[in-house]
Amino acid sequence: MSSNNIIVREYLSSLKEDTELDYLFPLLLIIMGFRIIQTAKESKGQSQYGKDIVAIGTDEKGDKYRWYFELKGYTDKDISDKNYSIPDGIRESIIEAKDTAFKDSSIPEFNNLPIKIVLVHNGVLKTNIRPTFEGFITREFEDGQFERWDIYFLTDLFSQFLFSEYLLLDSESNRLFKKTLAFLDTPDYDYRDFKNLVKLQFDKINSIKGRAFRKLFATLGLLESLIFHYSKENDNLVPAKECSKHLILSTWHWILSNNLEKRKAVLNEFKKLLNIQYDIFNLYFRKTFQIAKLENGLYAENGLFFEKIGYPIRCFDYLDDVIYFCRLRDNYPHYNFPSKHISKIKNKQKDLIIELIENNSGFYIPIMDNNSIPIIQLFLFIADKNYLRQKDIEFLVSYIFKVIYSINIEKVKHNRFPELYNNLNAVIETIALNEKSEEYCDSSSILIATLLELMVVFNSKEMFEEILKYIDNDLSLQIASISFEEYDVEQLLFEKHLHNEYHVECIERLPKSLKYLKVEKDFESFKKSTKDKIESLHEYRTDKAGYSFLRYLAHSYYKNEILPEEWRQYIE
Repeated sequence: MSSNNIIVREYLSSLKEDTELDYLFPLLLIIMGFRIIQTAKESKGQSQYGKDIVAIGTDEKGDKYRWYFELKGYTDKDISDKNYSIPDGIRESIIEAKDTAFKDSSIPEFNNLPIKIVLVHNGVLKTNIRPTFEGFITREFEDGQFERWDIYFLTDLFSQFLFSEYLLLDSESNRLFKKTLAFLDTPDYDYRDFKNLVKLQFDKINSIKGRAFRKLFATLGLLESLIFHYSKENDNLVPAKECSKHLILSTWHWILSNNLEKRKAVLNEFKKLLNIQYDIFNLYFRKTFQIAKLENGLYAENGLFFEKIGYPIRCFDYLDDVIYFCRLRDNYPHYNFPSKHISKIKNKQKDLIIELIENNSGFYIPIMDNNSIPIIQLFLFIADKNYLRQKDIEFLVSYIFKVIYSINIEKVKHNRFPELYNNLNAVIETIALNEKSEEYCDSSSILIATLLELMVVFNSKEMFEEILKYIDNDLSLQIASISFEEYDVEQLLFEKHLHNEYHVECIERLPKSLKYLKVEKDFESFKKSTKDKIESLHEYRTDKAGYSFLRYLAHSYYKNEILPEEWRQYIE
């Protein structure tokens, strides 16, 4: 078996009967020339009598049949003594397919065609049931009336008809995918081959209709599932998590670019990719969260010197991920939580995040200026007005104050603020030598400016003045924003890290004043000037489609500062 077939076989073996297999198999039949009469989706919730899919088609001899396909997958993918005789098991499904007639008088000749029954399962026939199974088929069917398509036969069909033209026979895609797998578990790998592979799939598509469209999303699902599979094999889910982020954001960017966010068929395909991402994140946090929320659970004792940097970096990255997963789980319509349970779920999530943060001091130590992104992500998630509790307010106030004290202590002890350009090498060199490297820049700060505005949210003059105690007059305090008139902001956010597109508003001086904010410490004037900047939240196509959580993922993934309109809406 070729390496391509092995890839396809591993993907097919992971499919679940009631979701992915039900979707992909009819697509395969259509490409093979079958006419679909009924699918499992159309008869969902009704008795199917061993007929998940009914179709008209010819066999290898060219003879036309009525085909009844019964799909078994997931826990039933292997035929064994455990699922053979149980209710709705293998034997019962085959008997029902044979005994229950399916007629459609609107299709000429359909009712008069001979019947062929096919058991489709993405597994194997176990040795312990083979004699019983073969005896049953021999007694019940004449030669040619019954077929069994197992994982090996399905692999050949999918390789030949579905994946061959679009992914596996494309030499460049094949090369990039093999490089991705080769480097997948390599430390510090940036997944560039996978990113190029995903881009190539979008570059190749020249139609958003019919077969090309369906095969594009089948290919994306294949890629995401296989990266997940190999990450599980390597017992390292970080590659699956990071590759899934890129694939989801790139796909949504393509959907926005083609104005497809209102197309139901497109969203249905996109949801399948989100299903896989949910499984990835769910397994990742099942494996890590119980340890992470212990005291210093995210601290690596064997990290030695690097933990001065690695610990806070790890904490803020983990915070981005856990908040995104909560948003994905809560807002993704597929899960349809009853409204009366949403508040309970939200509060449980917040309690777990609070426990995580309070047990790991790294969350209080920003070392790079773009740590403002996870800090604001946390604020927006906890401060959600629909589910806000008094304990949430107390936690946020305590957390932000501790972050401020941490920044000030670093300034007093080492005369430095978080590095502006998020240059990790400069941070490492500076901490190792205990003096600022030439590359280390802290002459400006978006993080500190954002914290000053949060003091307006909390109406805390005391902490406002505490921040200003240690700020030099020449420190530029900047609020980052972007012009919606000049740019298609939404598409850009899903595309790349934005540098030239952002503009900054310097707030180190009060409006209509030549004196530095540090000198005057005029909280009331600063509060008034900040309130004057409050504007309505922009309307995003992403939000209207029900995927607002993707915008927050895009901010974290591409390291683009969250826009000030998001937190200014909380100013009273």
